[in-house]
Amino acid sequence: MERRLKKQLQDRAEKEQAAHDISGDMYTATLHAPLHPHTVLGLAVGQPRPSAMEAVVSMQAYARALGADGVLGVAICAEPRSGGYDSAYVAYGTAMQWAPSD
Repeated sequence: MERRLKKQLQDRAEKEQAAHDISGDMYTATLHAPLHPHTVLGLAVGQPRPSAMEAVVSMQAYARALGADGVLGVAICAEPRSGGYDSAYVAYGTAMQWAPSD
């Protein structure tokens, strides 16, 4: 039993790190407006995921599909017992694109 729990924790840590590595190239902030000019593209909502980091990556993937350079005003919600997980997380925010520089 303890060995199985250690394996589950190790697998979760590896998935978290992989999700973190994927999200590194997209501007993601809880701020509602960055200092740089930008254009709002719309709401970006990710799919329910078993961890908050994976939820953020799912949201970023949706934003990328809209052509976004980043996501502003990011929030993460936990939903109990959804999709076969003990709890599921959903991330959402405003997809934006940097304004062209003159």
